[in-house]
Amino acid sequence: MAFVDDDGGPGREPPVRGYCVIPAAGRSSRMGDWKPLLPWGRSTICGAVADAALAAGLRPVVVAGYRAGELAAAFSGRPEVTVVVNRDWERGMLGSVRVGASLPLSRGIGFFVAPADMPSLPSEAFERLLGELDRLGREGEAARTLFASRAGRLGHPVWIPAEVASGLGSLDPGQRLRDHLLGLPWSAVEVADDGIFDDLDTPEEYRAAASRILTE
Repeated sequence: MAFVDDDGGPGREPPVRGYCVIPAAGRSSRMGDWKPLLPWGRSTICGAVADAALAAGLRPVVVAGYRAGELAAAFSGRPEVTVVVNRDWERGMLGSVRVGASLPLSRGIGFFVAPADMPSLPSEAFERLLGELDRLGREGEAARTLFASRAGRLGHPVWIPAEVASGLGSLDPGQRLRDHLLGLPWSAVEVADDGIFDDLDTPEEYRAAASRILTE
């Protein structure tokens, strides 16, 4: 694991196809337990999200806040994962995204965002968005935000281009990032997997989802 604070520099930077910011800074108040390190198969909820990003050739940037030391320890020995601390994590998820966006390793190229409570997120979703990015580049189209979607419903991950990321610092910390992104140019990329919607917020949702993976 490469570990940096939000006023420090990046860790090691192996060649990657892009970066994925994984906000994991909150208290998980509705869950009644702290979500990032809850078991998920042979990993954890947050670990599964990082693994999906890695499978697509991306560099995960996990943004910690509450219990940051425990999250950093969980990724110790994994140099392919960067953990960064959002000191103002109580002000909302937007601040965590901004911390990830401000790191030199993501500056100038844009990045993906995938919440840490979506362990069913498929690596295919990243692949589909990467393919659309390649197409836009080949055809010389303007940069825009890309959302994974299914049947018209928007999910995760989300690709935020550098041109949009540079303006995040001016937003109110309490503002919803998605509302801001939808007010700018964006496109939806179809992904045939409901895992792009499955965030786990309550004990009931977690138990039901965990039982499903045991039977698959």
